[in-house]
Amino acid sequence: MNNFIKRSVSGLMFVVILTGCIFIHPLAFFILFFAINILGLLEFSHMAKRMHVYINTPVYLICGSMLFTAGFLHAYCDYRDGYLWCFIASFMLGIWELYRKKGNAFQNITFAYYGLLYLSLPFTLLIYLPYMTTGEWRPEIIFFPFLLVWLNDTFAYLCGSQFGRHKLFPRISPKKSWEGAIGGGIVTIAAALLIAPYIEGLTIINNIIISCIVVIFGIFGDLLESMFKRSIEIKDSGNIMPGHGGILDRFDAILFVIPAIFVYLEFVY
Repeated sequence: MNNFIKRSVSGLMFVVILTGCIFIHPLAFFILFFAINILGLLEFSHMAKRMHVYINTPVYLICGSMLFTAGFLHAYCDYRDGYLWCFIASFMLGIWELYRKKGNAFQNITFAYYGLLYLSLPFTLLIYLPYMTTGEWRPEIIFFPFLLVWLNDTFAYLCGSQFGRHKLFPRISPKKSWEGAIGGGIVTIAAALLIAPYIEGLTIINNIIISCIVVIFGIFGDLLESMFKRSIEIKDSGNIMPGHGGILDRFDAILFVIPAIFVYLEFVY
């Protein structure tokens, strides 16, 4: 019961802070997700160390910070040169490695670049979603994927707990079932239909397709992060959220969902 209360309180605080910062002001969104981006990159770097891969953490964090900041300045302030500085900084990851005198140089650089693609790029693409649909900052469009992911995760767990018989991917995540995935998917699509009238810039068809993207790519995001943890024999990516683990544990699904939604909106708008 103690762990349940701790998990419930920290989960509620997470939802309130994230929702509040998205809706209060774009700068509040920027500050929160800038911090989440940094913490996620650090978690990924610490996980890599367990495989004796030593990412150049200071330059890696600078690159991730500059990528997210460049995206925000471009979308919100129409400042385009931020990506140029980010591009230059990303080259420094390779050049700096020449002077570090560390082993596994290839792995060090490769893991660093993958960490940027896996974490910083999705958070950067998230900034663009409302501008792609309405041409202006619309917090409800930023919040929409998170709401669908939370609903999908919650009802997939509830349906799986009650009706789960057929394993979805036992080699990676033994507790996940097809029944849970289907139950979560049905609720997520139904919720998207109910919410559709309140999301300006997205049609009902858009909402249905986005909810399907959430269901499919959310599962892949969850499984990928589980595979990472299983390969280095850890339970959680971190401990920043009592009872919930780390940043990667909380954002594993959204990190795959956002790029998929971005690609879909790029095709239709």
